[in-house]
Amino acid sequence: MSNAKIITKSIVENSQTQLTIFRALIASLVLLSIVYIYLIGSITFNVLARKSLNATVHVLGTHVSELELTYLNATSGINKDYAYSLGFVDIQKNIFATREAPRVAVR
Repeated sequence: MSNAKIITKSIVENSQTQLTIFRALIASLVLLSIVYIYLIGSITFNVLARKSLNATVHVLGTHVSELELTYLNATSGINKDYAYSLGFVDIQKNIFATREAPRVAVR
């Protein structure tokens, strides 16, 4: 007889082994069901979180666009007359700070 037939015959004849196998199958079914429910719930909550984040990104993008428009309007109003009104004056002579070229020491 083959090894598989021997195992099958011992399972058929022993009701305690049948009960143990049945309990193992039921336990694995319950465990797989719990894992399945967890994964489906996780996917659902991740989809909802992504939709929420997309809405937040849209709101922030709109806010950034408004700030850019405000910045562009503010920069278009800056000119020489505006600078004079703030107390800036024209310079008479440009003075630039310079430094000597770096020297390399050779040994």
